Amino acid sequence: MARVELHVDRPGAWLELRSLMDESDWKRACDAPCGQRVLVDGMEARVQAPGMSPSNVFRVEPGAGTARIKVSSGSSSARTIGVIGLSAGLPVAMAGLSGYGYGRVSNNTALRTAGVVVLAVGAVAALGSLPLLTMGTTTVRDDEGRMIAHGPSTPRF
Repeated sequence: MARVELHVDRPGAWLELRSLMDESDWKRACDAPCGQRVLVDGMEARVQAPGMSPSNVFRVEPGAGTARIKVSSGSSSARTIGVIGLSAGLPVAMAGLSGYGYGRVSNNTALRTAGVVVLAVGAVAALGSLPLLTMGTTTVRDDEGRMIAHGPSTPRF
């Protein structure tokens, strides 16, 4: 067990835990601001809230001390729009680039022009998605400001 202090910049957030060993579901461990002892041995954790992108998975080491966790929430709607913009923009940009290239090889001015326009639309969608993806990122830091929940979680087998 460890004492966990959870501070989140969004109301209604909570800490969830699940076992590292089995296929168990996430279970709510405590609501923010949490200041209680929580069984963390053999568990992985994440932070959730309504309208917030869930944090990446992290671990809290068991012990006698206090784990102070500070969460900066990201907007789940910004993240969703960003993912859609990026996943639509990249193929559109590639199609435009292909059209431009084929128009260039076949000496077709109309196809080249259409390819440039489609490429530009795709590029704007992809580049416009990047700030949205950043706004949709939830970060978890320890009491010294180090990021503790980064990168995708390890696949479960």
